[in-house]
Amino acid sequence: MLIAVANQRANEDNLGLPRDLGDGLVLRWGRPEDVQVLATFNAHIFSEDGQPDESIGYWTRDLMRGDHPTTGPADFTIIEDTKKGGKIVSSLNLISQTWAYDGIPFGVGRPEAVGTEAEYRRKGLVRQQFEVIHARSAGRGELMQAIMGIPWYYRQFGYEMALDLGGVRRFLWQNVSKLAADETENLRLRPANIGDIPLLTQLYAIHCSSSLISRVRNETEWLYELTSTHEKSIVHHRFFIIEDLTGKVVGYFEAAYFPSGIAVRELAVLPGHSLRSVGEFLTRALQNLSEERAKAESKPLAPNASFTLGTAHPIYTALGNQLEKQIKPYAFYIRIPDLPAFVRRIGPVLEKRLQGSVMENHSGTLRLNFYRSHMTLVFERGQLREVGTYQPPKLEDGDALFPDLTFLKLLLGYRSLTDLQLAYPDLFPNNERAAVLLNTLFPPRPSLVSSLG
Repeated sequence: MLIAVANQRANEDNLGLPRDLGDGLVLRWGRPEDVQVLATFNAHIFSEDGQPDESIGYWTRDLMRGDHPTTGPADFTIIEDTKKGGKIVSSLNLISQTWAYDGIPFGVGRPEAVGTEAEYRRKGLVRQQFEVIHARSAGRGELMQAIMGIPWYYRQFGYEMALDLGGVRRFLWQNVSKLAADETENLRLRPANIGDIPLLTQLYAIHCSSSLISRVRNETEWLYELTSTHEKSIVHHRFFIIEDLTGKVVGYFEAAYFPSGIAVRELAVLPGHSLRSVGEFLTRALQNLSEERAKAESKPLAPNASFTLGTAHPIYTALGNQLEKQIKPYAFYIRIPDLPAFVRRIGPVLEKRLQGSVMENHSGTLRLNFYRSHMTLVFERGQLREVGTYQPPKLEDGDALFPDLTFLKLLLGYRSLTDLQLAYPDLFPNNERAAVLLNTLFPPRPSLVSSLG
């Protein structure tokens, strides 16, 4: 698998790189010999307190080491200053992966580790790298790009915040579920290993079942995440199996250690088991793990654990008021450069949503006006026959109007049509049939994406 990925990379178009940007600056693809210098650069750029962020440095080394399922040195763009001995002054990378929309898989490119030395900012260097990365992502057939990032910035490059990122319920140790005097634990934890991959795959599917958008994990990715990321990397995964005292698997969770405490980011139990009971056990287990961590690092015990499981994970119901109130999620920036192609890809989902709905067996053309572009969805007896375009005779012509990239929020279940109408006065359906159809095709639904890092 990794050999095939390496061969694919070798055959990719270099997209005109290396490229002379003028004033001694050169844009090029990364090379294996860049790893240490680039890791140091990224650790410095992402520092918030003047101290290098070594977790970013270790992440960079992991991505460039050559055993990542999709990413290697040549997936980094680097701008160097030849007037200063080839000093790296700006960089980012592309992490390819597969996500799914209600079960329909599609390729995604994740630009990450975007950083520029302060004296080289506001010169358009990031924009030029994004152009190259977007072209490479398109060449791989990826229908979407997604990035985590600072407020507003990535809107400059065609992105919109349109998918939940995170969402937390904190758990304070004072709320730990205590065993009764005559009770003993009937569950235990152990670190997951590569022999657990089939079970982890089954449990991960349960974890993702309530999420509109999720990542598709293949065996190669499981193997990498279980064995290959550095323990100090910002994206290091710690997977645990929850089992009974006979060794029978009950569930799993994935967690990460942060200065603020341990964070559970994936969690599921097999059918036939009580999530409430598992959750009560988990509160005790997380406290034990946190105490062991604090002792090993000679640091004070973090005040809480957190369940970073989006807005609607069932553990929130299972533990109820033992958890603190919801900390609202941030958001992924999303870019869908060919919207009609993406809609065609998820066509079977849209057809399924019509089945049994008030718009069942619908025939007609839905004209969506994005002001600067336009799209039509042609249905015939509940089947999506065509995704095309039209030319409006006047600015506001169409069945529904969506300014800028706001339609992405509806498409990805991030906001309802009503929510969007409240936020954007120039977003509205022009007729009631369109409103009902849009609500049927694009209902709000939470997402929790465990993206490949």
